[in-house]
Amino acid sequence: MKIALVPSAFSPSVGGVEELSRQLTLEQHRRGWPTVVAVNRWPRDLPAFEEIDGIRVRRYAFRTTGDSLRQNLGAKLLGGAALRKFCRDLLADSVALLHVQCISCNAHYAIMAAQKLGLPLVVTLQGELTMDANQLFQREQAAQQLYRAAMNRADVITACSQRTLDQAEEFYGRPLGHKSRVVFNGVRIEDFQSAQPARRLRPYILAIGRHVPQKGFDLLLRAFAQAALTTHELVIAGDGPERPALEALAGELHLGPAVSFVGRVDHAAAVNLYAGADLCVLPSRADEGMPVVCAEAMAAGRALIAARVGGVPEIVIHGQTGLIVPPEDPKAIAESITRLAADADLRQRLGAAARQRAELFSWCIIADQYEEVYRLAIHSASEAAHRPLSRAGVAS
Repeated sequence: MKIALVPSAFSPSVGGVEELSRQLTLEQHRRGWPTVVAVNRWPRDLPAFEEIDGIRVRRYAFRTTGDSLRQNLGAKLLGGAALRKFCRDLLADSVALLHVQCISCNAHYAIMAAQKLGLPLVVTLQGELTMDANQLFQREQAAQQLYRAAMNRADVITACSQRTLDQAEEFYGRPLGHKSRVVFNGVRIEDFQSAQPARRLRPYILAIGRHVPQKGFDLLLRAFAQAALTTHELVIAGDGPERPALEALAGELHLGPAVSFVGRVDHAAAVNLYAGADLCVLPSRADEGMPVVCAEAMAAGRALIAARVGGVPEIVIHGQTGLIVPPEDPKAIAESITRLAADADLRQRLGAAARQRAELFSWCIIADQYEEVYRLAIHSASEAAHRPLSRAGVAS
């Protein structure tokens, strides 16, 4: 079974969708499923084709219409050629199924290619309705129409949490029924078993993610200032447009060398940071589907403090594998940080339970679930192709 994975973003971009798409593709390769990644060519200077970690990555000018003249012009000038090239490559690669990971401009081209070539289509939802940094799905009618079109056309829809699936059905206006499944995001447990724990001058608390408002790193800085720890350093990994503001806030709070912004890190470096941390914090204020940070911290056997947002309570069990705090509550984060920093036995107990629970999100298990989804999609597409047509020419 040859698969084209069509994510909203991929390496060299760094983020949750990029990493889970990479890990899923690598797991499919290990199972003997030839998989090619098809993604928007952005920035424009990226090559049209390259291999990354043995993964064949094809990039296209996936431009879609929107609310701006420039966006619409780009779609008109580049869209047709991109779709034709995409379809030619799918045929040349003998692709049997298209899998969209996170709806963006990628979904439009996957929908069109699936229709033109008669291919099954799987769409995986990652909390787009609430997690997009630019609030695209709240602002733009074109984005909302694309989301609805993806749900209409998909043979099977998966969501990274029950919360994400519930939001999709609320947006759609009716249950998605038998064509929907919850498939959690995976984590490669083996990476954490072979980790080399990062070493720093002091024990440290780790937070990692894009530096954007919805990730809530400003809340974490305020909480860390309230905790006033002398025993631990706060390490914040990642990068993004909010970094200058976060560094300025750390200065205003007089945190000085107690906080380190270590910048963007690749997967291997992130794994080592998790392994060396005393505990991890997810201070998000956004309605996240399933933060990859949760699964990664758990796989590393770290105690985790996480805000009660999105699908987090489906992943982290309060008092057993971590501590869940109310969103937008620096005081609650500070109290949890103080508690865990002072209690090594509690950290060890929560971390050990988290490591055990992380097995549920191992890629070998998640890939089994996707294999079932793929077979269901192929069966559904085959059934639809053989249904009689109504007078309007639509399968009845």
